[in-house]
Amino acid sequence: MKVSGEGDSIPQVTIKTGLTAPDGREEVLTEYLCDHPGCPNVAIHMLGCIAELRVMAMVCDKHVPKPRAEGASA
Repeated sequence: MKVSGEGDSIPQVTIKTGLTAPDGREEVLTEYLCDHPGCPNVAIHMLGCIAELRVMAMVCDKHVPKPRAEGASA
């Protein structure tokens, strides 16, 4: 298992399965971790992306922003 994080925009966990895919290559599973500081959960919601900079922000269900009610004052 490889965990990258230092210097990366989103920590990524890669697991080599040891199983061979139909194309002959080893199957690899990759997950991205939540961008919220200290959160170890898998990120499943993309908040945004800047393609030119190759950066994105992703969070887990727990840290996805809740929609604000219309007419609510700040």
